[in-house]
Amino acid sequence: MKKLTFQINHHCQEMRTGTVTVNGRQLTTPAVVQTGSALITLTPAELAECGVQAIKQDAIDYWLTASHPGDLHAFLGWSGILVTASGADRAYQWAKPRGHKHDGVSFHDPVSGQLKFYTPQDARAIQRELGADLTTGFARADAYFAPVDDLNAAVEQTSGWLTSNPCLAGDLAPLVGGGLKRARQTSLTAVPAGASGYSILGVTPDVPVAEQVRLLNELVGMMEPTKLRYLPTSGDLHQLVAALLCGLDLIDSDLAGREAAMGNAIVGFGRLRLDREHFAGDGQVLADRCNCPTCRAGVSRAAIHHLLTTSQPVGERYLLLHNLFTINQLLTRIRVMIAAGQISADLRKFTRQCGQ
Repeated sequence: MKKLTFQINHHCQEMRTGTVTVNGRQLTTPAVVQTGSALITLTPAELAECGVQAIKQDAIDYWLTASHPGDLHAFLGWSGILVTASGADRAYQWAKPRGHKHDGVSFHDPVSGQLKFYTPQDARAIQRELGADLTTGFARADAYFAPVDDLNAAVEQTSGWLTSNPCLAGDLAPLVGGGLKRARQTSLTAVPAGASGYSILGVTPDVPVAEQVRLLNELVGMMEPTKLRYLPTSGDLHQLVAALLCGLDLIDSDLAGREAAMGNAIVGFGRLRLDREHFAGDGQVLADRCNCPTCRAGVSRAAIHHLLTTSQPVGERYLLLHNLFTINQLLTRIRVMIAAGQISADLRKFTRQCGQ
């Protein structure tokens, strides 16, 4: 049986640093959980070189294909923390209203067209099989601004599944209820004592940053302080920093890949749009004193501009490596600030720009 410990090391306002130890693996928080294109573009060694500590996989993908790879650490060659989502949110997206059952969700597989029935028990079984270090539970998570009746129904159903399926070490209990404080409170009271933390569902990138901050500040104040706080949503840099300042420990991110796909390099709190013509003769690396694989190799802005404008995939790959390293360096810097008990002036200025 796996054992998880979460040691909180430093506090600064609502923010904190900590160490998660599970299955002999460690992660320092706050941290991003890497999702998206980086996981299919870069090797595990490259991910680790760029500072990635945790990656995420969706259990329903393996359940639908009846694929049985065993422990994904060995299958993917990944030695860091593995987070798995149940995938219930996608099942609900594929389901018609009549497919919402009291014991699961019925839907047609979008690839094969076959009728499927996915249950909390299925999700837990496949997540165990995949060797997940941290798991997010099965939940009905309606849209943030869904009708009140729908949000209350989601809370009732998710709470019922939580109480009937006791949490194990590494389980992050789902919190649902959209933007309704009372619904979120009800969801919170259903979390079993054995849960290792909370997974705040339904806070999608389209929810305004100021509204996200309002909700997260409310929830953090109600949570048991010794448990992990996880936000499984991937927004822009403003949303990432805002969530960190609210005291979240883990946050999904595919920001590096999305910016790279648009031809952008993240530099500081801004971006360089490398497909712009004025970079054609720019011999500088992407950022001064940057130690990412791209800048360390001396790849110039002009070279990346050429690769992007001639549709050569390596250009986007160079940007992905740089962006991923830059984001994880920002997290390292924030952890140092928390340990010192002081947030820097430039980070404060940036947060003011995003409505904090």
